Amino acid sequence: MEISQTLKNNKSLILLLLGIIFFIVYLYALNVDLRYILEKLYKINLLYIPLVLLVDILFILTYSVAWFILIKIVCPQIEMKDSILIVIVGWFGDMLIPAAFITGEALRLILLKKHYSLDMSKAAATVVIHRLLNAMAFLFYITTGLIMLSISHESMNSRIFYQSLVILILSLIGLFIALSLLKRIYLLREFVKKIGRALFIFLREKNSKIEEKIDNFFNSFEFSLRVMKKYRATILGSFLILLLQWSLGVAIPYLFFLAVGYRNISFWTLSVAYPIYSLMDNIPLGIPANAGALDIAMISTFVVLGVPKEIATLVTLLTRSVIVVFEALLTGSISIVYLSKTFKEISWRNLKALFTE
Repeated sequence: MEISQTLKNNKSLILLLLGIIFFIVYLYALNVDLRYILEKLYKINLLYIPLVLLVDILFILTYSVAWFILIKIVCPQIEMKDSILIVIVGWFGDMLIPAAFITGEALRLILLKKHYSLDMSKAAATVVIHRLLNAMAFLFYITTGLIMLSISHESMNSRIFYQSLVILILSLIGLFIALSLLKRIYLLREFVKKIGRALFIFLREKNSKIEEKIDNFFNSFEFSLRVMKKYRATILGSFLILLLQWSLGVAIPYLFFLAVGYRNISFWTLSVAYPIYSLMDNIPLGIPANAGALDIAMISTFVVLGVPKEIATLVTLLTRSVIVVFEALLTGSISIVYLSKTFKEISWRNLKALFTE
């Protein structure tokens, strides 16, 4: 009993260690020359480091601002500072509990309710639109990347090319389904009701208000969507900011390639590669920062693109040192200070209470 409880309490740590072990095994199987990596690391152009850190900070800020102008529609009194801080807390939450970014979005809704008494269903509409716009930016970059590579006649591994096309087609189908559901909310409402009824029957509990709560949620959600439809220019602005954010995300590994002296990869090649390995972040493996899994995906993608395995490994480790270590220190320290001012006692019980109020 004690062993199982200990394993449960340390699940994240165990998954983190497993991820690291798999990564080490992967490097061993790839037969990477660690001496060469250390030599290249020693010769790295350090002038690129502050630039990369600045780009990463802007990467977080642009994501925050893109959401701020959306939430401003349904919550006019919100301040940009609070919006950015709320997103940063969510960002850190996603690093601790990776669940396809659901953790961060839930934290955003919780903190909005705490600070501005904003109904979660109204705020949820902005989160959904924000995610859809982000998906559109994803599609834009992978499509534009393929077009630019075709125009410039740059060589690309056929495997990556076909993978990109498959991802593009599947993403378009997913986006079409999501947009169709937003136009037919009543279908989603009935589906959620059926799940609610089945859940309470399974748990053998009675809750006559479950359907009323679902109706109230969707009524408020639909109202927010109707309001947001009137602000098409604002939504377009959010999309343009997210396009900038994606370009900053591509720029981080690109600058590291330049820093280690590797010039045989273009920005547009990386703009195709970036969305491919970024998909790993949307798989809820439960590993903090997707340690090991995302690293393997990055190296594999770079190697398939023709990058030498040692350079691919070095750039991956440098990129991950920024988007994991640097971001964890930055968002973690800000989150702790912000949450300590928001709650007298920081606990999951406090956060859960806000959901059930």
